[in-house]
Amino acid sequence: MLKRLPAYHPKKEQIEDLLKSSNAGFGGEERLDQLMKNFNPDYPHLIIQDYSISSHIELQVDTILLTQSCVILLEVKNISGRLRFTINPSVLRQTTASGVERGLKSPLVQMEMAKWKFETLLKSLNISLPVQAFLVIAYPNQIVEDSPPGSVIWSADEVMIRLQNFKLPPKILSIDELHRFGQQLLCLYAEFNPFPLAPKNNIHPSEINIGVFCPECKSSKMNKVKRTWMCEKCGLTNPEAHHQAIHEWFMLIKPSITVAECKNFLALEYVSTARRILNNPLYKKVADNKTKKYYLDMQVDIHEK
Repeated sequence: MLKRLPAYHPKKEQIEDLLKSSNAGFGGEERLDQLMKNFNPDYPHLIIQDYSISSHIELQVDTILLTQSCVILLEVKNISGRLRFTINPSVLRQTTASGVERGLKSPLVQMEMAKWKFETLLKSLNISLPVQAFLVIAYPNQIVEDSPPGSVIWSADEVMIRLQNFKLPPKILSIDELHRFGQQLLCLYAEFNPFPLAPKNNIHPSEINIGVFCPECKSSKMNKVKRTWMCEKCGLTNPEAHHQAIHEWFMLIKPSITVAECKNFLALEYVSTARRILNNPLYKKVADNKTKKYYLDMQVDIHEK
């Protein structure tokens, strides 16, 4: 998205912030996953990490701890600086190292929403386990100055000790029932799909820069030369560079592409070239009454190596 937005696009800064937040969140989840590798309490348990479903309930949870007595949800946040939680309304106020203050969605509200959704899921599965949810701060440089009364916020470093010594309620499930419950959750799992990004961020397709970008220079465009692509800046040639561009179309614009859309997005001279590019096992062709549409064959990896 950043690569294909014009330099002075009004949402450039917003997309940059979303990217930083996404990368930071992933780093926080990785850190907790590493710390939990040595988790070995004296009670039977199952751990599911990075869980999501998108059927009748849309739910995402960083870490789920299943026990015979209860379910514990852990939401990890990696937001640097000084953090102050306010209520009425519920907002997280972040003050960065440079002194800039920003208002963000409250992770405590997000955690409570995840808890409510998981309780709804349990009801649909006829499982009567209580659910508890805790917010986890990934790194020590995240300083929580204020938190609402009754809220519980853990640091990632203390999570394993807190869970080791956690006072569990009376057992409800047998060991076999616990394992069946875990399998039920895994069967419901559906990988979170954030795409396409443009409509989700209220960006019109006409605002997205077209063309094939060089995999080496990243921001430089390539020209179609005979049966290959050549970067106008560094001179790199790559006969398959168009596949990454089409993949970006699917991530940004919509999950299907027509020959005409392909021609325009790749800035090709001829429709026949676009048709030849899409006539590839990487793409699945579906014909309706009016036109042929092509979809990405998810069994084939076309990410950059």
